[in-house]
Amino acid sequence: MPLTEHVAIVSMAREVPTRDLLQVAAAVQKQVTRDFTPLWGIPATVDAFEDLASVPSDYRPVVLFSDLGELSSRLEYVLGAQPAETLIKALEADEVAGIHLTAITRQPFSLASVEGAWTVTVSHETLEMLADPYGNRLVAAAHPLDPALRVCYLLEVCDPCLSMYYTVNGVLVSDFYTPRYFDPVRIPSVRYSFTGALGHPREILEGGYLSWIDPRDSSLYQLHAGEQPILLSGLAELKRSRDPLRTVVDSNPRTPRPGLGPLRKAPSVVAGEGANVGLLEASLGTAQVTSDALLSLTREFG
Repeated sequence: MPLTEHVAIVSMAREVPTRDLLQVAAAVQKQVTRDFTPLWGIPATVDAFEDLASVPSDYRPVVLFSDLGELSSRLEYVLGAQPAETLIKALEADEVAGIHLTAITRQPFSLASVEGAWTVTVSHETLEMLADPYGNRLVAAAHPLDPALRVCYLLEVCDPCLSMYYTVNGVLVSDFYTPRYFDPVRIPSVRYSFTGALGHPREILEGGYLSWIDPRDSSLYQLHAGEQPILLSGLAELKRSRDPLRTVVDSNPRTPRPGLGPLRKAPSVVAGEGANVGLLEASLGTAQVTSDALLSLTREFG
């Protein structure tokens, strides 16, 4: 039986109150338990914490932030002055919606901006940290444009379907590809992403991307939907860097950001306003029934 992973959702942004943080953590927990774990075989818990100091040492944090100044002061308390300064400089150098960092903390650690659809970003970062905590896992498969060539893809389960979302508990969460995504050929009965939005292996939806190492020159490349591959980092640059490959990808300004671009509802999933209204009405109804039951008990035993 695989070990259970633990993810901590922590907000350092005033824009995200505790109530919202708890709701999002519950939704991502349900997504992991119901949708992700049966496909990937990675059991995990997802919990909200008030601050980093409250997070147990074996949890992997996903930290929400908006103001870099406030983030700096809080991270300095946890990481130390020098690592916190290095981290803030990396963030200031580029607009970051979601980024994985292990070079500084030596443990899986994700930062997620509350700009845009931040709940999708939290879901995105959580799933990718579970699938590949240290950001260097590679999967060999055919080149996305030339099946005669073979490359090593960085395992980023949300990136090809970056713009696709569905809802859990009325909260927007990220679509993700399945372990069959790198199959050599398409099989009609196989699901390549959870929502079915990806219709064949190595497909990239609009707004998404794939990253890989080409064994012919050991360089890191990226492909966006409908475009030609671009060189993200050559061999010499990769040799000088201590960062995980995912951090190299996420910190590159040409890499699309989760939750920032146009989002699309997965066509096979009920994710419209009507479903959310129904969910809210059901929640309010249940709350009212529970309140009435508690009131009745207090009257009976009071």
